[in-house]
Amino acid sequence: MLHAISMHNHQRRILVIDDQASVREMVADLIREFELADKLELAQSIQQAQQALNDSDWDVIVTDMSLSDGNILDLIESMQQGYRFPPIVLMSGYLFGAASERASALGIKHVLTKPFHPADLLDCIQNIFEGK
Repeated sequence: MLHAISMHNHQRRILVIDDQASVREMVADLIREFELADKLELAQSIQQAQQALNDSDWDVIVTDMSLSDGNILDLIESMQQGYRFPPIVLMSGYLFGAASERASALGIKHVLTKPFHPADLLDCIQNIFEGK
């Protein structure tokens, strides 16, 4: 009998984008502790995120909406032509109204309102890997 993990034919790659070091590290620590990724990269700005997106393919992106150098939704919108975004977990302290509608229009299905419980983040990532 095959174990579920052996059915993965490639490494699970997660990109974490947040300009707050404490949040970035908390998310990274959770991903490491629960062994959710074979490759984990951290970015703290729109510029670093764009570089990481250009350099590699990702299975999941966990990102804050508002970064010190811009809004992640602007980056997603600008890159949508010719780039296939993986599922995105959007973390935000203020996602409602127009921003919420815009995130939905960009295909973002997983939204966590800050502050969130770490288990909620783990559930989001695991659901993405399970195709839910």
